[in-house]
Amino acid sequence: MKGLLVYEQFEKSLKWLSSMLPIKRIYDFCILRYLIDYENISFEQAKDEIMKWVNDVDDDSVYHSMEFLNQDYFDSGQKSRIPALCEYRRGKLYRTSVLNELLRNPRHKEMIEDVLEYGLFRYDREFGESYFGLPHFKLYEQYQMMDSALLSNYRKSHSAFRGSGLLANGNDYFLFVDLHKEADIDERLNYNDKIIDRNSFQWESQNNTTQHSERGKNIIFNQERGINLHLFVRKYREIEKSNIEPFIYLGKVNTRSFKGERPIEVQFDLEHTIPQQLYIELTEKV
Repeated sequence: MKGLLVYEQFEKSLKWLSSMLPIKRIYDFCILRYLIDYENISFEQAKDEIMKWVNDVDDDSVYHSMEFLNQDYFDSGQKSRIPALCEYRRGKLYRTSVLNELLRNPRHKEMIEDVLEYGLFRYDREFGESYFGLPHFKLYEQYQMMDSALLSNYRKSHSAFRGSGLLANGNDYFLFVDLHKEADIDERLNYNDKIIDRNSFQWESQNNTTQHSERGKNIIFNQERGINLHLFVRKYREIEKSNIEPFIYLGKVNTRSFKGERPIEVQFDLEHTIPQQLYIELTEKV
């Protein structure tokens, strides 16, 4: 019976680690790889391990990574599905009894190491030592909504980051746009969002956002108010049924002009020109 329980924990752990591939930030896998060989890791050791792979990391992201591995931002469903591999106490992140048990089996240890090292080396090959700041987005890479919670050091349940086309964490606003709406979409959700050209984008707010609301003013006066607007787009929500497409990060945008009320129609300037090939892929109808 114990053997079956250990195998179930291994299967769930491997599934969770594999679900993070390709990894969106390197910090979590750096810390986990260290804990394969050592019983615990301090903040200073965690930062040192991360700095072996990248040329900079902010302290808050190191702390957030340790908190994330402690399952601080998991909802109850995630906690029931994902074994706790780490436990934070007395200023250090420790291996749990679950992880200790898994590492006693040479085959389990080898397979966990393989996933971690694959994630680390693939990240290194694609992004090198570059520091991407906070939020930790890379231009033209693919993301799901919930990734923006992890990559902006959101300190509430990450599963809450979904459903709405506009999410926020402090002064960072994340705009998620489906460029081609489904034929049967509810009219109140059928926003007139579109790429105008390689440097401009049109976006419509939700109907409950007015020019005089705090959220409305933060969007239309984003630069004056110190609000960072991050734009994510995808051509279609899904290509095949039940196969949800990821979004592509087009970088930060700034409001050039606006009009209307409920919804507000906003014209954005992109800080980065969309590459020609990506622009064609996103705008050409198939």
